[in-house]
Amino acid sequence: MAQIDRFYVAIALALLIVGEVLGFYMGMQNDMKWRTVHIIIVLLGFVTLGMFGALYRLWPAMKVGALATAQFWLTVIATAGIIVGSILQVQNGSVVVLATSSAVMIVATALLAWLFWERATT
Repeated sequence: MAQIDRFYVAIALALLIVGEVLGFYMGMQNDMKWRTVHIIIVLLGFVTLGMFGALYRLWPAMKVGALATAQFWLTVIATAGIIVGSILQVQNGSVVVLATSSAVMIVATALLAWLFWERATT
């Protein structure tokens, strides 16, 4: 997946905008009900995905092969699930989606770490 770094950064920037708009809304309404969702969108969505993109950009050998593609999609699906799960937790206290998606994110991050240690030799 030759452009994996760009895809990560593009998604990260889109989520940063969403997080900023949500933060602006919360401030305008003086309502912190969605604070957890805002934090997850900005920290997980922007910071984590941006860092993943930077790792792939700094060590291009990590991009090669199906494992990099699988790692990307696991991360994207887990991120969406964690965001949706955090919304559900705020709305009704349910943690099933959040917990499941968090487990998928751990697997995706472990796979990224493996790709780094195996392929980032320079």
